[in-house]
Amino acid sequence: MKGNRYLVGRASALVLCAAGLLAGSDALPADGDFYDGETITVYIGRGPGSGTDLALRTFIQHWREHIPGRPTMVVRNIPGGGGTRVWNFGYEIAGSDGFTLLFSPFSGTAEILGLPGLRADFSQMPLIGGLKSPNMVYVRSDAVAEPEELLTVRGLKYGGQNPAHHYDILGRMALDMLGVDYVYITGFPGANDVFNAVRRGEVDMQTAGLTLYRFSIEKPLVATGQALALWHNPQVDVDGNVLPEPAAAGIPTFVEVYERLKGGRPSGEMFEIYKWLQPTINTFGHAAFLPPDPPEEAVRILRESFVATTGDEDYRTTEQQMFGVRMPLIEHTEGTRVIREMTNPPEHVRALLETYAR
Repeated sequence: MKGNRYLVGRASALVLCAAGLLAGSDALPADGDFYDGETITVYIGRGPGSGTDLALRTFIQHWREHIPGRPTMVVRNIPGGGGTRVWNFGYEIAGSDGFTLLFSPFSGTAEILGLPGLRADFSQMPLIGGLKSPNMVYVRSDAVAEPEELLTVRGLKYGGQNPAHHYDILGRMALDMLGVDYVYITGFPGANDVFNAVRRGEVDMQTAGLTLYRFSIEKPLVATGQALALWHNPQVDVDGNVLPEPAAAGIPTFVEVYERLKGGRPSGEMFEIYKWLQPTINTFGHAAFLPPDPPEEAVRILRESFVATTGDEDYRTTEQQMFGVRMPLIEHTEGTRVIREMTNPPEHVRALLETYAR
């Protein structure tokens, strides 16, 4: 399969400034010689230059520094299929020698429902680690100037990537709980494409990751009065308590907006499902997997170095400066547990997801 070929750091000037991190220099103390002098190819399921692409390239630049042997890391892009093409490539085509990685947005809905298009079996692909990507909903202010107008607007155009994407599902569930009259417009290749459609006025609103929001949306649209930040999807703890996402400071939770508009807290089956989805399909923003049957040494080295990268203050400082948000670590054991839970949801959750995703 052919994809656009980019050395890490060549997506944009922002990333190019750190390209020196990828050139060879003194190796770290050896952990065997598995990656010494080698090249790891990392496939991202979004187009080059998108917010996701830049965020993951930034991580990859620093990740290399924590892999013994400091291998060259080359990024290639495989967008399309609502994000499924990259996973299918990793499962069906990519080599299993430990030198190919898939690092991309991960949505568990297709996995839960066994939807057509996704053929990858994630139970056969070792999870290296993940990054949480909190998300929020915003709307053009010429369509909705204040949240209260959501209750009276007609034909609001909600743009999305595909019906099974967790951003789209959570956004539509929230609109349905509020009783908003809207039209769902789907089929955009990625979140950046939806954002550009919002800017052009082709759609009115979007659910966006906070990295995209802080990097591309907040200043040009919200700060200038062209758009309104409505709410963010919150954290939900093991007891079902709704908690604000710290990275979404300044944006209310959906529950707070619901209370403002409806005069009380949301309740009922749909809201309980909404809460169930937060620590499951809405946990992962981005996930790194190896193809099936890789060497155990590669799995161990990459998992350990992934965790080390998330604790790298140079990386976290760069991330904060570029995107205004820090994406928390999803350690592989917790992420694997979440994936197992996704594959066996309560029947009423599965039934509701099917109404949105098909």
